[in-house]
Amino acid sequence: MKRNRKRLVFFGCLTLCMMLVIFLFSAQDGTESGGLSAWLMQSAFGRLLLRILPPLSDQGMDHDLRKYAHMAEFAMLAMPAFGFFRELLPGQRRWPAFLTGLLFCFLYACSDEFHQLFVPGRAGMFSDVLIDTVGVLFGLTGACALSFLRKEPQ
Repeated sequence: MKRNRKRLVFFGCLTLCMMLVIFLFSAQDGTESGGLSAWLMQSAFGRLLLRILPPLSDQGMDHDLRKYAHMAEFAMLAMPAFGFFRELLPGQRRWPAFLTGLLFCFLYACSDEFHQLFVPGRAGMFSDVLIDTVGVLFGLTGACALSFLRKEPQ
């Protein structure tokens, strides 16, 4: 199948934009990040999320909301990354794009946590890489399902 340059550029730009958003969130120091979390917890949307989503730990709602935010931002990175690799790789098959997207997003999650080691009040933790990767798996599964429902070639 012939590659579609417009789709490649579109998904590439979306992927880069999401990487920039993640980088900017990670560049916030501990006080800024905590303030954003507090604002979200006090919002109606945040309270609704915490009622719907199951608790992840016994460390409190703020901790859980932060972890869900990690998953969400990396799910939003994985979806355009899947589209990008689907257009980039020969044959435009789902599984190679899924696996390449998984590796790419995992490595970006590692670099994100490494970046946080140098931000005051933040800590880079491998457990966050694993949480990010769960979000990536959700995003890639959703992108694959959409591809399947649209009856795109394997």
